[in-house]
Amino acid sequence: MDRFKNILVAAAPGHIDTAVLHDTIRFANRNDAQLTLLDVVDPLPPWRRSVLVEGRVIEVQELLLKDRRDRFRHVIETAGGSADVRIEITTGKPFVEVIRRVLSDQCDLVIVGEPEHAHERHPGISAGVMQLLRKCPVPVWAMRPRGDRPLRVLALVDPDPSDVVRDGLNDLVLELATAMVRDGEGDLHVAHAWALEGEATLRSSEFISLPSQEVDLMVDITGQQHRERLELLTKRHGIAELDGEIHLVSGDPGRALPELAARLQATVVVMGTVARTGLAGLIMGNTAETVLRSVNCSVLAVKPVGFTSPVHLEGR
Repeated sequence: MDRFKNILVAAAPGHIDTAVLHDTIRFANRNDAQLTLLDVVDPLPPWRRSVLVEGRVIEVQELLLKDRRDRFRHVIETAGGSADVRIEITTGKPFVEVIRRVLSDQCDLVIVGEPEHAHERHPGISAGVMQLLRKCPVPVWAMRPRGDRPLRVLALVDPDPSDVVRDGLNDLVLELATAMVRDGEGDLHVAHAWALEGEATLRSSEFISLPSQEVDLMVDITGQQHRERLELLTKRHGIAELDGEIHLVSGDPGRALPELAARLQATVVVMGTVARTGLAGLIMGNTAETVLRSVNCSVLAVKPVGFTSPVHLEGR
C-alpha cells in the first residue's frame, strides 16, 4: 500500500501500545513514509498551568507535556523505531486536533490503536475513535495487535452502479484490500450482505395480499441481482486471481457482516463509512456504525473522494 506517504499516528483518541507501534513502524518503513506520532491531552485551566513556589515559577503544563513526549520517545525506541519518527504533543479535544493536523500537514492516513476486548459482549470501536471515523477526511486505520495470527483481510462492499459515490467507494475499498494482501501475503475475503427491503411486512401485513410464493420469488430475484453486481465488481478488481473468497450473505448487514468477520477470524476489515445520502448528507450510515461497534479486529475505514470534514483549520 505505497499510496500512504505521510502517516499520522494518533496516540489519543485510542490506545497506543508497543505492539501497535511496532506494526505501524514496519508498515511505514515498507512504504518509505514519513511517520508522526501526535498525542493530545486535555489542557489545564489557565490558573493551574503554572505555580509560583518560593519565588520560582513552575510550568506544570509544560512539564506534563514534556513527560508525555519523553515517554513516547521511549515507547518508540522499544518498538524498534528511530529518531526519524516525529513526536508532537499538544492540548485540546483529541479527534479535533488530529483532524486539524491531518489538514495542516496533508497527512494521507491516520493510524490509531485500539485494545482487543476480552469480552465478546463489548467489542467494537471506542467513542473517541468513532468520532475520527465519522469526520476524518483521510482513511483511518483502527489497529489492534495481530500477534502471530496470519493476515486475513475482509473487504466489505455494497455494489450499486446507479450510485457513483458508493461505487467509487467500493473500488477504493478493494484497491486497499488487495494491496494489503499483496504486501502482507495474507488471505482475502470480499463480502456483501443484502436483504429484500420490507420482506417481513410483505409476508405478514394484513393490508398486503401477496402469496408467499411470490415473496419467495422476489427474494430469489433480488438475491440474483445482488450476486450479479458483486460478481461484476470483484471481476473488475481481479479478486479471483488473488484466490480471494467471495461471500454473498443474506440478512441484515449490521448483524450478518460482524458475524462473518468473527467466523472467518478476520484480522482486519476494510470498509467505507459514508451513508447512502452522499457527501452532503449523513457522515456515516447506520450499517457502518453498527459494524464498527460490533467487530473485534482492526478496521481500515475509508471515505470517497470529495468528502469534506466538518472540522476545519482554525481561522478558516
